[in-house]
Amino acid sequence: MLVTRISPEDFPVQDNLFQTAFWGGFKTACGQQAVFFLCGFDDAAAPDVGESCGGESCVAASCGGRRFVPLLVLLRNTGAGIPYAYVPKAPAFTVKEDRYGSVLEALAERIRPFLPDGTAFVRFDTAWFSPYAGTAVPRSEIREMRMNFGTNTRNLRKAGSDHFCPDTVLVDLTASPEIMLSRMRQTTRNAIRKSYRMGVLFSRKNADFLPVWHDLYRDTGLRKGFFTEELAYFETLFRQSAKIGRLFFKQTASPHEDCGKGPPYAPLSGSKLMSANPGRMPVSAPVPEPELYLLAAEKDEVLLAGLILAVCGKSAYYLFAGSRADAGPYMASYGLQWEAMLTARRAGCVTYDLLGIPPNNDKNHPMSGLYTFKTGLGGAVVRYCGCWDYPYDEDSYDRFRTAETLMGLPGL
Repeated sequence: MLVTRISPEDFPVQDNLFQTAFWGGFKTACGQQAVFFLCGFDDAAAPDVGESCGGESCVAASCGGRRFVPLLVLLRNTGAGIPYAYVPKAPAFTVKEDRYGSVLEALAERIRPFLPDGTAFVRFDTAWFSPYAGTAVPRSEIREMRMNFGTNTRNLRKAGSDHFCPDTVLVDLTASPEIMLSRMRQTTRNAIRKSYRMGVLFSRKNADFLPVWHDLYRDTGLRKGFFTEELAYFETLFRQSAKIGRLFFKQTASPHEDCGKGPPYAPLSGSKLMSANPGRMPVSAPVPEPELYLLAAEKDEVLLAGLILAVCGKSAYYLFAGSRADAGPYMASYGLQWEAMLTARRAGCVTYDLLGIPPNNDKNHPMSGLYTFKTGLGGAVVRYCGCWDYPYDEDSYDRFRTAETLMGLPGL
């Protein structure tokens, strides 16, 4: 395996939101450091790097007998002062289960020379399907034996906590809206229809609406007991989205790139030229970046529910949401999810990731209501492998695990 560090400008756009230059730029603005790589596999031993894994596809290219895939790594520091590397939702290419461990081991060793001195470990938040889907998850020791099969060092450890919830629901958006509705639980369909009968209005808001939405989101977190980010986190998120759009618009055109400004109009015919520089062959084409939607459900100008939807290529993500405690009779959250699904479908998405449910429909789980709500939307319940650590420094890693248990982990 050959690993090369590249600039964010050269990092390929993917359907995986959390493996994009956009996400790396956002996390950099939040105080982390994004590092971008291209990982080259020999064709004879390459995984199916062009195939979809978990509803997300990975960009791949072949060159000189190798197949290259992009990898975003975030450099983080903990409250205990222990630096580590975090790989969000990756690797995203398809690999046979008996090669999971050997691929993670190879990636961990190849990126190590590019990481700062003192990096305690690398944590992979995998996008691979778990072999324990639909069953009780065994003890960590058993899972580690299975993951380390075929590795040289047997150094992979199951992380103490998962950043992304390993269990989620993926909604197929390729069917017609009528079929999408037919796949839902009947009570969910009825709730969606009721929200419209009750006169709930659905709209897309701009970033100026974030303070209003955040009050609702924060109150929901307090009421239901989940961690909430500060308003500044979401303002940074939307600023990063706007920054990327402005970047392509404001750049000065070069002989090889129109930088997203678009070619000029011919002065005589009014037709639009295909190239900004007709005398030079173009060698690049700016592609759409991830787009954020702040969707709201209102009744009589009162915000009942709101969510943040992300669209990245063919994938859509239900990132954050909030709702009023007394909004139940209006079924606003159900109608809002339907509007989010339609919005994502119109944007060309084929999959909508609801990003997290409690495992195995455990009725005693404090978030069991979330399982009922999300599974009612007609998607497939899937389970990923979760987070796996590859320690570089055993002492620092052990101290981190202790601190992690005591302090918990941040959000996305």
